[in-house]
Amino acid sequence: MFPDHGHRRIAVASPGDIATARRIAEERADGVLAADEAARLDSLVAALAGHVLDRPDGTLLIARMRSGAGIECLAYDRDPGTTDLPAATPRAPGTGLEAVRALADRFHIHVTPGIGSALLARVLRPGATDAPPADAMAQVGAVTIERTGGETARCGPFIDHWFVGCAPARGQDGPCGIALLIDGDAVAGDKLPGDAAVDGKAAGDGTATGSGNGVEPATAMTPAVVRQVEAIVAATVPGLPAPMVVNAIRRDLMGRPELGLSHDRELTQIGRSALAVLRFDGTAVDYTALGTLAGAVVRRHEILALGARWAMVGFNPQAPASVHLLWGPGEHVVLHTGGCARLPALFIHRDLHEVEPTLAALVLLRDGVVRDDDHTVLVLRNRIDRVSASAG
Repeated sequence: MFPDHGHRRIAVASPGDIATARRIAEERADGVLAADEAARLDSLVAALAGHVLDRPDGTLLIARMRSGAGIECLAYDRDPGTTDLPAATPRAPGTGLEAVRALADRFHIHVTPGIGSALLARVLRPGATDAPPADAMAQVGAVTIERTGGETARCGPFIDHWFVGCAPARGQDGPCGIALLIDGDAVAGDKLPGDAAVDGKAAGDGTATGSGNGVEPATAMTPAVVRQVEAIVAATVPGLPAPMVVNAIRRDLMGRPELGLSHDRELTQIGRSALAVLRFDGTAVDYTALGTLAGAVVRRHEILALGARWAMVGFNPQAPASVHLLWGPGEHVVLHTGGCARLPALFIHRDLHEVEPTLAALVLLRDGVVRDDDHTVLVLRNRIDRVSASAG
């Protein structure tokens, strides 16, 4: 159930964890990288894991890039002795930070004195690029991790999700971007199609609550429902306000009888999920959120909160509230799911204005998590000045 673009998290505390990280990297690379690139990724992961092995809370995160360009490796530590860029002291030739830098097609590092370091390294397919398209109004970065313990701890599917798209210009409207963030919820005992058992309840054993054959209908925010929501968002026309996009999502889900949303019990399951929609162009953002999501426009020395109404997908049918704010070149939007705190303030305190957005999201995740949960941090940087320059 874990999405390809979700980051598998490995706490690196022993040589055995390095082997685990290499195995996960091999799995992620399957079907994405050719043999030569996969071998380079293996060496990179071994060197990166070795780099964080002896550091407090040394952690590695590995994911397929959403664009399909390659494999992304992130790492962080919480070393209070950090004062500057980590020293290049490899245990043997071909290991350590310098080896990671040499093996990566893209390498970034951020150091917070007294807090720790964070790194990003990518191995790309031949001819692929991780640069934003020339006409992209925003550079996007995101980190998505599952709750510690995986499936057993979650009692259900992994349902944090994000999507960012950009529609081409239409007449005088200009191009328009749209972002979606979902913070789903799962109910212990949910039965999903194809699952042999959930929480010890086998399919058809009559122990799960619900109607019909005694198995709970699959009406939670399953991957299929998430894909449907993303399809609605991706198909919306430029200029459609964010509240209307949210209402379109609700109408579509409520109008699909196969989801069983006409019954209160089933509606309760999908209704616990929260979502946010951000419509943006080069000068302003239009934002609507339902439930436990939070965000802000972050300027150099100022934070403008993006508020949410208490409501969820299946509850409180009032028209969702909307926030319209200006943002300019070099400014950021930070969005995140529940379980994190003070991320916009941390963005300023950690001086992340010039940091690659995915690496910025990693730093925020490292320093802003307040409880164990699924987490997604999404960072968008306004680059309309670069679009205008390239257009000229």
